[in-house]
Amino acid sequence: MAQERVQIRGKIVKNDTLLENVHVRNISTGKFSLTGASGEFQLTMGVGDTLLFTHVGMHDLIAFIKKEDLERDPLIFRMTESSMELREVLIDETSEINVVTLGIIPKKIEKLSVNERRLRQAGDFKPKHLLGIIGGGVSIDAILNAINGRTKKLKRNISYEQKEKNITFLELHYTAYMKKDMELSDQEMRLLINHIIEDDALPRLISLKNEARLKFYLQGEWIKLREELFSDQ
Repeated sequence: MAQERVQIRGKIVKNDTLLENVHVRNISTGKFSLTGASGEFQLTMGVGDTLLFTHVGMHDLIAFIKKEDLERDPLIFRMTESSMELREVLIDETSEINVVTLGIIPKKIEKLSVNERRLRQAGDFKPKHLLGIIGGGVSIDAILNAINGRTKKLKRNISYEQKEKNITFLELHYTAYMKKDMELSDQEMRLLINHIIEDDALPRLISLKNEARLKFYLQGEWIKLREELFSDQ
């Protein structure tokens, strides 16, 4: 996987405006640079390297370096402005104006899976709850469920459900990205998903709904996994 890297002069623009103070990081090498008043930067890169561009008020940009990119001087990158648009308010059966937003009830009712509902009903007994038995503050069902292993089984089932949801999410939304942009085969994509599905950071990243961060995470984890695979050979 080794490759020759060269010093490249790049320029970052937004529409026809040069962007200053853009942070440019080569994920593949860990090196970084910062654009000056002319929107230009210099950074060592090679074919297959992944660059991440970040700037306040702009969408994060991820670029994959190709052979022809190394022949351009300067190499142009375009960023787009990140803006929040006010949505038109439509009051209908799908409107977000409801009993929760109007303050009639404090929060939305949780949507629980079958195993989550069963765990809620069974109770989640912990040793510290023994102190509450005297005062009658702990359900005897919770204690019995903990003793016979039902609570542990329900927790395990919920964990499996969440992992299946995360796998489905990645396959649905990021298969094209992993195959086209990261150039992974079906087998490599499956290896990557199996590698990250046990990572506690994955559910948090999915919940943030930040596409750029998740793509950055996938790239970083693939680099680490690839190094592990090749180190065993």
